[in-house]
This record gives sequence, structure tokens and C-alpha cells, in this order.
Amino acid sequence: MEPWSGFRRGRCGSWGLHWSAFSARPANFSQEVVDITLEPGEGMEYKYRLEPVGTLLFSWTSDALVHYELHSEPDGAPKGFAESYDKQDYRDEAHGSFAAPFSGIHGWYWKNQTESKVTITLTTAGFYSESLEFRSGMDVVQKQFQ
Repeated sequence: MEPWSGFRRGRCGSWGLHWSAFSARPANFSQEVVDITLEPGEGMEYKYRLEPVGTLLFSWTSDALVHYELHSEPDGAPKGFAESYDKQDYRDEAHGSFAAPFSGIHGWYWKNQTESKVTITLTTAGFYSESLEFRSGMDVVQKQFQ
């Protein structure tokens, strides 16, 4: 399979979404740079609200090795349901793009597996309308984008 074959016009995975290489949008893209600090053993999620085929460009770096998972939760899905795309241990960076297969929240779970504080710097640009930060025992932090 050619590395570009996923970008041909046609169906996008099992969701039956039709798309092409070009996608016009009614509004400007959003961008954000956020520093996320994790205590030893702490995990958290940072996600963006995207509509179908909404694109997200990302780069994240960490000052120590972390566990991470890139996943999505469709709007209306049962509590706890998530579709995973990339899951790895012992990484200190990742870069790429993501096209949402459905409406929902899409993003990362990171876990600090070290005995020291870790800082992750996440840089994104894309067609998202909000970000959500989930930490155990804390209220969800929401940020709106226009």
C-alpha cells in the first residue's frame, strides 16, 4: 500500500465518512500552545472538540519519558467508550496530524511514570471549537475557541 493511499477520495474507515484531500471550512483555524505539568505517577487527558473530518496538527514534547495514548470519544457514546489510534510507552515527543472520523472529543492521555515532575508542551492548530482538560478529582477545565 502506498503511504499516501489513505488520502485518496473515498470512505474514511469504518465510520462511512466520505471526504477528499481538500476541505474548505467556514471559519479560521484555532491554535494553542499549552504546558502541562504532571506529578510523579499522575495521568491526565487533554482533548479537542472536532467535527467530522476536522483536522488537527500537533506536536508535543516532554522533558522526560511518558506513557501516552491518542484516542477519541464519539458524541453520544456510552460512558467509557473510546477509539484508540496510537498508544506507546517511553516517549518524549510525537508529531503529526489527525482527521476526526466523527463528532466528539479527540486527544491524548499522558501518564508520568517517573519519580520527578514532568512538563509536556503541546502545540496544536486545527479546526477545533474547544479544549478540555481532565484530571482525577478535579473539575473539567474547558477553553472555547472561535
